[in-house]
Amino acid sequence: MLTPGKVLNGIRLTRPVNLLIIAGTMLVIRYGVIGALVGASGLELQMPLMDFVMLILSTTAIAAGGNVINDYFDTRIDRVNKPQKVIVGRSIERRSAMLAHALLSGTGLILGLWVAWSSANLRLFIIPVFAVGALWSYSISFKRRFVIGNGTVAVLTALVPLTVGLYELPMLQRAYADELLEGLGSVDRMRTYFRVIWWWVAVYSAFAFLSTLVRELQKDMADVPGDRADGCRTVPIVLGVQVARWWTIVYILVLVGGILFLRRTFLHDPVSFWYLGLVVLALLLTAGLTFAAKDRTGHVRAGNMMKVAMVLAVGYGLLVERILLLE
Repeated sequence: MLTPGKVLNGIRLTRPVNLLIIAGTMLVIRYGVIGALVGASGLELQMPLMDFVMLILSTTAIAAGGNVINDYFDTRIDRVNKPQKVIVGRSIERRSAMLAHALLSGTGLILGLWVAWSSANLRLFIIPVFAVGALWSYSISFKRRFVIGNGTVAVLTALVPLTVGLYELPMLQRAYADELLEGLGSVDRMRTYFRVIWWWVAVYSAFAFLSTLVRELQKDMADVPGDRADGCRTVPIVLGVQVARWWTIVYILVLVGGILFLRRTFLHDPVSFWYLGLVVLALLLTAGLTFAAKDRTGHVRAGNMMKVAMVLAVGYGLLVERILLLE
């Protein structure tokens, strides 16, 4: 019998906060970053709004399905690490969870196919197909293998902002190639114009990749007891928690160095100076919490601070239009 409690637990199973972050990231990349950059030249976004909405729904549905199937196969691990939060097999039957995964992933694939067809770029259908396959493989195998699981999640996270660019930018190039060529005076200048936009998207994807590696290592350090009981070969289990801790801190310092380099080299406005300083502060706090963590609670706290840093970094995209006005 379907009860309000089961409905609530079913929603929790999809990790709605993470889904909101995915949707928010896609919105910021399209309207905050790409929209601001092309708008400064008097151009307009080309992907129809309905197609973009379907792209967001496709991406979040596939991510939700991946979250459900991950919890389905992680029941044994979760009973050790967080027994009070186990949903599958208790309030939600295992076959219901498997059905939910199939429906969510199937919906995501159908919507992804529709968007790729509507955009006259069927090759991009490979993205949702890859995401569904990767999430399934991660849940049944990759998660338990050394490094591969972390890399898989990082690649999928990096695809979120990249996918927006892969759809929007070719449309812009087709729509405005002649106009830009006439205004900029040469093919090389036109290519440079779009290359700059691609670099913005690429930087966001790179940040998403590296910051996700940090989050995955933090989660692995928090989940050592359950992962070890399930035979996982995560970094802290194979190399030790201390090595995993230093890997995490090194990755964070690379992120900090990258942000400081970009700010010093390209972003000289006061808004970038102070806002990116806030992102750097959050990253340094994450590093400090990671260094100080001695138990699961400490590693979870460090991971939560890393998530704050990631959300702040995404939020910077909302300031691009203002930054362009200051230049």
